[in-house]
Amino acid sequence: MDNREYLRLVGQNISNLRKKKGMKVTELAHACDMEKTNLIPIEKGRINVTALTLLKIADALQVDVKEFFYF
Repeated sequence: MDNREYLRLVGQNISNLRKKKGMKVTELAHACDMEKTNLIPIEKGRINVTALTLLKIADALQVDVKEFFYF
């Protein structure tokens, strides 16, 4: 698996978990204290985010960070 595919899968898992929780992108971004325009590229796997950003997203979704890496 190459780096782009890895980031895409992580982003896809974040997006799927958000949708499972019934949250819109704007709601998750607000809960993470970030702009929607910063969250969208994460969900699309376009950027490599920090561990702390992943922790913020996991906390907002009320899941463990490891959930992002099940693929």
